[in-house]
Amino acid sequence: MSLDSLPPRPLTVPEGRALHRSDTFRMAAPASASSKRGRDTRLVSALVLVTGDTVYGVGYDVAQEGWQTVFRESYGTVGEADDLAAEANDDLREWVGHREESFGEVEEGIEATEEESERARLLFEQYDEIVESGQ
Repeated sequence: MSLDSLPPRPLTVPEGRALHRSDTFRMAAPASASSKRGRDTRLVSALVLVTGDTVYGVGYDVAQEGWQTVFRESYGTVGEADDLAAEANDDLREWVGHREESFGEVEEGIEATEEESERARLLFEQYDEIVESGQ
């Protein structure tokens, strides 16, 4: 699979669904989607992609302004593909910086939310720039 087949920006949720329905992948599922206050659009910046023999975890890197492979493993059975897809999802969520934790102090929770909000702001900024330029 070539990352060149993905647009040079985060995907919208409908674009992610279209990948899932395409013949290219057996499965395409978001591992991370970001929203922005005042916008109906949600952006997918991490995807688990399953082809005929390989599970990929790909993420949109805001610093590099492009997609990169975070996870790649071949599989032999459907059960292996399911297990690897779950592993890819976990790896992507960690790569993106999602936190599955409770916070002892309100300030800790606010700081974590601010980090995720900054990532979302950058994703939407890059998405808007590319869409406005017609790419």
